[in-house]
Amino acid sequence: MNVLISERAEEDLARIYAFLQTRYDSEVAESFRTKANRALAQLGKHPGLGPHPAWATRHKRLRFWLISRTNYIIFYESGSASISIERVLDGRRDVQRILEFGVEEPPDETDESGK
Repeated sequence: MNVLISERAEEDLARIYAFLQTRYDSEVAESFRTKANRALAQLGKHPGLGPHPAWATRHKRLRFWLISRTNYIIFYESGSASISIERVLDGRRDVQRILEFGVEEPPDETDESGK
């Protein structure tokens, strides 16, 4: 089955790789890339592997799959001839907020008066 990676997911993967390379080293970043590629290949072979999110979502076909031995999650939709990788996100983030509302940044802790 074809695995189509959205522009947004490509950006996610590049950002994660750059973060790991900067924060740790090239070996860690390359290990992530290998694990991500394996997970994507596995989803291409078995698109029904991932469960649907536990929350009510407007994306009826949305599924997710954890990249082995990482905190990163692949969010995808499975079609009849291909799967579409929508996002790759750190599972420690508020992924529901990101996916449902497109809000990437954490909530602002200050009120309008700057307190």
